[in-house]
Formats: sequence, C-alpha cells, structure tokens
Amino acid sequence: MPQLLAAKEIVVVCGAGGVGKTTTAAALGTMAAVHLGGKVLVLTVDPARRLAGAMGLAGLGNEATRVPAEALAVSGAEPRGELWAAMLDTKQSWDDLVRRHAPDARTRDAILSNPLYRNVTGKFVHSHDYIAMERLYELHASG
Repeated sequence: MPQLLAAKEIVVVCGAGGVGKTTTAAALGTMAAVHLGGKVLVLTVDPARRLAGAMGLAGLGNEATRVPAEALAVSGAEPRGELWAAMLDTKQSWDDLVRRHAPDARTRDAILSNPLYRNVTGKFVHSHDYIAMERLYELHASG
C-alpha cells in the first residue's frame, strides 16, 4: 500500500454511506504521514464529524488542522511527515471562492448578499460535490 500512495498526490476515498470511507481515509493518511513523509491532508465532507475523533482531535473546520505527532506516537509510530485534517464547510468554501475570484469589492459584496446565491450555497444539498473538488484543488495548490 505505501508504494501505491507514494505514486499519488491525491487519493479520493468514496462509496456508499457506512462503508468505512472516513476510517479508510484516516488510515491511509496516517500511513502516508508515518511511512512516506511529506505533508498529508485528510479532507472529509462528512457532516457527522467522525474524522476529528478518528484523528484524536477535538474538532475540525474548513481550515486544515495539524494532527499532533504525539497523537500518532501513542501507537508507537514516529511520523516522517505531517498529518493534517479538515472538514469541508460548504458555505464557507463557496464564499471564499467568490472572494478569490470577484473582480472587485462591490461585485463580491453583491454576490455574497444575493438571496439566490445564499439559498443555493446554504441549502442546495449537492453543492458540496463541486465545492469539495474546488477546496481540494485549493489546498493541494497551496502545499
């Protein structure tokens, strides 16, 4: 498995509900941070917040949080790299996307205050599919 992970920059774990996606992603991320080194991020779209518990963290948000090396050391692992975790905040990610790409403050504010925009980004259940990929790209591009 480490050889497969070493050959990839991004690994997506997907499947039906309840099949162990979060556990698998946490295990793969931990394995990569421990054995391969580098900076590893596990990003979840699961609103149940199970990833934080799996990583030994009190909570997660849209910004990546570093998993303390001590949390990995309790299992006897000495990580060669850094393990980070984040949970997608769909609304925040959409707003950040607008802030990054709006040509000026007036346009940005008009979009962010638009009732249709607020309704779509706050309530449209499948908007997380697109914004999850956008957020993943943003985090990957920023290192």
